[in-house]
Amino acid sequence: MRNKLQLAIGFLVISLVMLACGTSNDIQVNSPGSDSNDSAPKTTSTSQAGSARSNPAPVGSEVVVDDMAFKVLTTIRPADDLVSAGNMFNSTPEPDQEYVFVEVQVQCKKTIDEKCSLNPDFSIKIIGSDGVQYDPEMFISGVDGLISSTEFYGDAVISGYIPFIVKESDTGFVMVYEPLFGDSFYLSIQ
Repeated sequence: MRNKLQLAIGFLVISLVMLACGTSNDIQVNSPGSDSNDSAPKTTSTSQAGSARSNPAPVGSEVVVDDMAFKVLTTIRPADDLVSAGNMFNSTPEPDQEYVFVEVQVQCKKTIDEKCSLNPDFSIKIIGSDGVQYDPEMFISGVDGLISSTEFYGDAVISGYIPFIVKESDTGFVMVYEPLFGDSFYLSIQ
């Protein structure tokens, strides 16, 4: 019993320290065609692009948060044929649904000795014009190019597709990155 109490207290202390120290969660949006190395500050506030679903960063933008730069490269819709060709046991969408693949590129903005960590299954979602939030499909096999949870070092770039099942009638998708601690960002993908 004493060990469980010590473990719980230790977890609580670590959680409080992480919340108190935080991370550099200022959101920086580099619009398409802008120079991401420009020294002018582009940090958003609560009313600026990328900080709210009602005002997402524009299509093609690069969003820098949590020491990582995110960019949506392409979207494949529908992607049902890719999934069914990958493995006959992959989930089949309901009649009014379809697969959407969102290709993202993520660059670690830390030093070459520091790691970034990305877990798209839990931190990346999409929301359509219907206001429904869609979580990634985690159990797809036989499809090349899917991005998975990974750790990567400073200056490294990873990319791949994140699969979702969405309503066929839903449009105007926005990608949402929800870190464990800190603020979310919103990036238009259509």
